[in-house]
Amino acid sequence: MTQIPLIIEAEPDDPDCATIMVDGTVAGRPYRFMVDTGAARTQLEADEYTCTLEATPGESSSGAFASHSDPIVTVTDLAVGSLRVAALDVTRVSPITPLLRNLLGMDVLRRCRCLFRLEAAVLDVGALTDYQAERNLRMDIRGHVYMDVYWPGVTAQACWDTGAGITIVNRDFWLTHPRLFEEIGMATGTDATGATMETPVVLMAEAVIGGRSFGKHKAAVVDLSHANSTIELPMDLILGYTTLRQADWLFDFPANRWTVMGPS
Repeated sequence: MTQIPLIIEAEPDDPDCATIMVDGTVAGRPYRFMVDTGAARTQLEADEYTCTLEATPGESSSGAFASHSDPIVTVTDLAVGSLRVAALDVTRVSPITPLLRNLLGMDVLRRCRCLFRLEAAVLDVGALTDYQAERNLRMDIRGHVYMDVYWPGVTAQACWDTGAGITIVNRDFWLTHPRLFEEIGMATGTDATGATMETPVVLMAEAVIGGRSFGKHKAAVVDLSHANSTIELPMDLILGYTTLRQADWLFDFPANRWTVMGPS
């Protein structure tokens, strides 16, 4: 097992929300990545290295608010701790200040067994023989992780997304189940494309995920109908940092298993 330190940076205007990052290298050059299980493909900003690489047209992908299409380039020697890939096709995107647009995606993370310990700011990868992944893992064709969230008489289908600084509730689900959410204000959200939108902020009622109880916490309400129209498994929720911080999460991607535990 190898421990990879995580850099967890709270949002300046809301310390309950945060960005999860990690340092690594590509072709020997240092990069800071957002750890983003919501990204099927690793992404790098256009810079003096990536701009020298031959590009091919990329596929369209969706953020919470907008879609985008960016070229694909092949990078060499990507390393984040013990995670190492000799050559990898990544998306090259234009920088958007002050956003961090270098993303470590599922094309890298799903290659191994990963234990996300956000309270300890550590990603453990490798054997992890002291932990058992008890549940079957549900993933779509692009590698996004899905799980069910339960309340009495209500079940939501959720995508598990370390790239989301706050949990997101689909507007239709919010309107259908208003008793599960208490409105507490408004906030401006920014998605992976740099698009921004004013969104309601709510407190989501206590829920059960993976057999474990999660306390009431913040979420943002977003109309996900556009994003859902482009993906295999529509989302009622995107589980972001405000949910994920409450537990430790083990994903044995090669074995297609997962489990959730209390923080260690």
